Amino acid sequence: MNEYEKLFSLEEKKALITGGTGGLGSEIARGFMLMGADVAIIGSDEKKAAPVLTEAKSLGRTCLFLTCNIRKEGEIEEMCDTLEKEFGQVDILVNSAGKNILLPAEEYKREAFDDVLELNVTALHMVTIAIGHRFMIPSRTGKIINISSVKSFIGTDKDYIAYCTTKGAVNMYTKQLACEWGKYGINVNAIAPTFVRTPINSFQLDDPAFFKSLTDRIPLGRIGQKPDIASAAIYLASDAAGFVSGQILTVDGGLTAKQ
Repeated sequence: MNEYEKLFSLEEKKALITGGTGGLGSEIARGFMLMGADVAIIGSDEKKAAPVLTEAKSLGRTCLFLTCNIRKEGEIEEMCDTLEKEFGQVDILVNSAGKNILLPAEEYKREAFDDVLELNVTALHMVTIAIGHRFMIPSRTGKIINISSVKSFIGTDKDYIAYCTTKGAVNMYTKQLACEWGKYGINVNAIAPTFVRTPINSFQLDDPAFFKSLTDRIPLGRIGQKPDIASAAIYLASDAAGFVSGQILTVDGGLTAKQ
């Protein structure tokens, strides 16, 4: 292995991925394992974790499936206990859990808005602080990757008031935490994808008019693919990105560059 292969390798690294059974989270887990890492994925349905667990076995990697309600501090602490027992250390945290509720702004009642805010921002913070305190700050090292969105930069005509707001908050959270935790040797970055087909959004992308309107706006003429996002995560998790922190990496085919 030459010096640049070593820079991108994740050999002997331990990673935690929230939303790890989702479309993006599971692909990031797969990419990390292919690059040599052991992973723990948080999800609510073990059936959704089955493909990742099967691939881990074929690769000879360790993959832990953890059921943890990341909205609850007590469950997060129990999860950290399990990680400490099974992994000893967490080198990489990917905050991939997130949600949207499709409603026009004028119909967004507080309960719905708080629901999106709690998962996309508050729970992200709670997991990050727990992993930071337990593993990364004591070891003076770590890579944190938050999954943001191009909708943190640009608006749309309906149904995204809570999502856009929370993803904008994720961007600023990323920058501020990078400033505060740099002294501990911790890199904090975010990835902001455009649409990538996952089970959550397939109903939108299956609409030919919606799909054409989307790809017409993207200079590269296509939506994102899951490996596009996993590759970005591998880079940010690796030593190759050792001097990269506080950045929001847009993986969007040039969408946010176009008026």
